[in-house]
Amino acid sequence: MMRCTIKRRAWDRFVGIPQGLTPVSMLFRGGELMRSLPVHVWRELQLAVMLLSEESSLRDVLGVIFLWIRGNYKYFTVEPFLSYGIDEFSNVNESLMPVDYSSFLPSDITRFKKVILGYQAKDVESIARFLRDTIEVLITVEVDKQCPRCESNGMRVFIGRHNGLLAYQCDVCGHSHYIDGSKVEVGGLEFVSEGMLRNIGLI
Repeated sequence: MMRCTIKRRAWDRFVGIPQGLTPVSMLFRGGELMRSLPVHVWRELQLAVMLLSEESSLRDVLGVIFLWIRGNYKYFTVEPFLSYGIDEFSNVNESLMPVDYSSFLPSDITRFKKVILGYQAKDVESIARFLRDTIEVLITVEVDKQCPRCESNGMRVFIGRHNGLLAYQCDVCGHSHYIDGSKVEVGGLEFVSEGMLRNIGLI
């Protein structure tokens, strides 16, 4: 298989609203809407993030986020966290993910800290979106492919949950398709392990 070149993502560009969801449906899809995280829960993440530096490894950054999510799981089973899949990240085995091939750079840690420390516990929508985007950058690789919908360069690699096919998802508009060009069904993608990416020649 042809090797694709991993490119640097414009990390300050959010993915935005999940594909197929409007702002209203995103807020109420799970039924219950959280107005604010408990202040002490949000402060817990902020204090942990303050200990990170540009000398920290990317796995350190991911570990801080996952430890916080797993330790406070019950708060992420309601909206808006459900629509961003924050609860599902608790099931990801981070040791298998291609973090070392992420487009997230050590220099991005400073910006990550600034954003987290700038949010308040009530900023749940922004927190959910920012954490989702950060985690995806950390545990996926980006390849030089053009999105057929918005024609932006750079798509992230996933794998089909049910068919095992590689899939590409656009960083900008969220469009996704399988390697054979077929459409991805809702909830049909999973993260690809580092071992699998290496076996197929993407890293």
